[in-house]
Amino acid sequence: MEEHIFSWSFDGFGSKLFRIRLDDQVRFVNRYSSMDGGDDNREERNLGEYEYSSFGEFWHDFTDQPLWLRYHPVFIHRDYHPYLRIYFETMNQGALTMGEQFSFILWMHKIEQENSFSQGNPKDMRSGSKQLF
Repeated sequence: MEEHIFSWSFDGFGSKLFRIRLDDQVRFVNRYSSMDGGDDNREERNLGEYEYSSFGEFWHDFTDQPLWLRYHPVFIHRDYHPYLRIYFETMNQGALTMGEQFSFILWMHKIEQENSFSQGNPKDMRSGSKQLF
């Protein structure tokens, strides 16, 4: 079974992370897309994917990118809200720039917003999450 876990977008880039369960095994696949300017000034769409053995491995790779905090969270599966809440609450917020502090607030809001949807009708959660790509 393939289940959507996490997605983000930012200026022509984005990705979706899926949790895939098969028998007793679980793996995570991150499918990404980007729009790059080609040599002849036409935009080219690039697609690809990476596989991870755990959400933690994915998150480490994701947060290792210099501008990751500026990426816009589109969807965060409720199973991972506690993990991300702890991650954000233990970040050194004093080291963040003003723009990063704003992004930090947006990430926390997204986690809390989707958490409030998860308390109600699942249909409400789907309609509250914009799927941009």
